[in-house]
Amino acid sequence: MQAVGGGLKGCRGGRQRGQRQARWPVAAGSVRSTLVWSTALYLLLGAALAGWLPWWLMVGAVPLLYARLALALHETMHRYPSPEVGLWLRLCILLESPLVLGYREHRALHLQHHRFNGGPGDPDRPLIATAPPRALLCALLVPERAFFEWVRDRGLDARLALGCAVRAVLFLAAVAIDPAVFLAYWLPLRLSIGVSGFVFHHVLHAREGRVGSFALPGGPRVLRLGRWLFGSEPMLILIRHRAHHLWPRTPLGELPDLPDDLELPSGRLGPAVRHAALMTASRTSRKPPCAA
Repeated sequence: MQAVGGGLKGCRGGRQRGQRQARWPVAAGSVRSTLVWSTALYLLLGAALAGWLPWWLMVGAVPLLYARLALALHETMHRYPSPEVGLWLRLCILLESPLVLGYREHRALHLQHHRFNGGPGDPDRPLIATAPPRALLCALLVPERAFFEWVRDRGLDARLALGCAVRAVLFLAAVAIDPAVFLAYWLPLRLSIGVSGFVFHHVLHAREGRVGSFALPGGPRVLRLGRWLFGSEPMLILIRHRAHHLWPRTPLGELPDLPDDLELPSGRLGPAVRHAALMTASRTSRKPPCAA
């Protein structure tokens, strides 16, 4: 396997200029997409609770909508701090649990994951540096685990307490309307959150006892199946996950395709690591992000 390391500082200024030019239209598009997909999820649940749609429709639709919503929300978190998004987005309501964090907290944890990339200090390390069965269990319990660890480490301020109260009331109200229908929404949603967390953190950051960032395993068949089930965009973040960790503010479509045998180390990814990956990307057919 080819491990990245060494090298010189890359074309940082050009990359930053490209990011400044691209930020606003890309970010605005991700916010709109987040609102569109979350609204579609709410309408689906609302129509099922009202009896206008059969409950079984949610079993297949919820994972597809969640995959699109999670991708758009992820792009938004990399570009907008909490004060710059609307109230509904700050509340981050998916009804996955009565005890769940909001946009501000999710964003802080995700950016911390990027800073430490699986190393000590990464809040997602319990999903990474462990055996696959334990990682999957942790991924299935991510909403509650993240909430209790946040409160333990950082406390429960007024903003988080208010957001938690709103999310808990809406969760319990949906359950009260029709428990069986809500269960048909909640189980696919929690499985989607758990499986995506397992793939994004354990599968892409742990390999044969090593911790870092690795290529998506499985080859072309896995990619074809993923594209058929979820579409090209959700699969693109899996394919370019290592490049995303190197250039987290670069739009997904502008990231390079890195060779499958290139590994990124755990911990902070400094300029030397980025430059080495940049030189590798420059030898592929995709242009590197600082050339955008």
